[in-house]
Amino acid sequence: MPKTNSLIGVRCNSDELALIDAIAAQRNCSRNEAVRIAIRAGAKGVLHGYSIDPQRLILLLEYTQAAVDLIVHREHSDLAPGLEQIAHERMEEFHAPG
Repeated sequence: MPKTNSLIGVRCNSDELALIDAIAAQRNCSRNEAVRIAIRAGAKGVLHGYSIDPQRLILLLEYTQAAVDLIVHREHSDLAPGLEQIAHERMEEFHAPG
């Protein structure tokens, strides 16, 4: 049986509406689709009690990248040039916008 969409109404403050509008503009979609995108991106994490601090996450990613870069260049400098291409290929395969 096909899934049906249910209609709900949501009140948003000006900051929340600005976020929805920014998503809609970026993705070239309606506000409704922007809200669905936001829900898919975060609702399951919230449901499981997760929260994300984007600044800390970025810091950890950069720290890890710097450490790995140092190790690779020190221990395997011959392989270093090809790693960026592999990373780009993996980005396309696993993280490209759907």
